[in-house]
Amino acid sequence: MSYQAELARALKVLDAKGQTVTVAKVKAQLTTQVPLPLIIQAVKSAKTNTPLPEIPVDDIKLSDAERISQLEQHVAELSERLATLEAQYSSR
Repeated sequence: MSYQAELARALKVLDAKGQTVTVAKVKAQLTTQVPLPLIIQAVKSAKTNTPLPEIPVDDIKLSDAERISQLEQHVAELSERLATLEAQYSSR
């Protein structure tokens, strides 16, 4: 579950219980770890009745398998670029 979805779920639970939103209460409702700055941002948004801000994809924690897959793809792309540059350089 993304940080944004997890925070939205926690805020919804607190709202359903009729409780005021605080950092501690939101943190207690979370089922996964969410960085504290994002929790604080969610509390501020809830108190001002504004929607949760979009959380960049880079902030989302990836699994080890996903990270390895991305790194392998990146290495393959860089290897291809290097081969192209070497071919251009050797043809001069």
